[in-house]
Amino acid sequence: MRTQILDYFRANKVSGYTLSTELPWDSSGDPLYLKNFKYIYVDSDQIAQEPLIDVLNGVGIVNEITTVRTFITTDAKNQPSNYATMVSTFQNARLDTDIVGVTQRATQVSTEFVGDAQVTQFDFSFRQLIVNS
Repeated sequence: MRTQILDYFRANKVSGYTLSTELPWDSSGDPLYLKNFKYIYVDSDQIAQEPLIDVLNGVGIVNEITTVRTFITTDAKNQPSNYATMVSTFQNARLDTDIVGVTQRATQVSTEFVGDAQVTQFDFSFRQLIVNS
């Protein structure tokens, strides 16, 4: 899913923001998005499975949830004039038609302040049903 999110951001650029193909962390685990303002960092897919229907013979159905986190940092004191446009545009990445085979698509947007930095995090979640056979 990370690839599709990156492709969506490439196709739907917002002026003043730069897409990075790097993961959001440096080799020591420090967040790159706190060092490079107005850069878009997309994390690796995080996959979890939840049982939906279990039967005695081991056949059943699970919900597989793939979450992709994206981070963008801006100056908290001087928010870019197109910040709302960026949030609105990027929030719609969940609707990308290249993401197929999913039953649910959701985006959660949260904001955190770290010193003078405003970190906006997008959590894209995609659910698909998988049959155990």
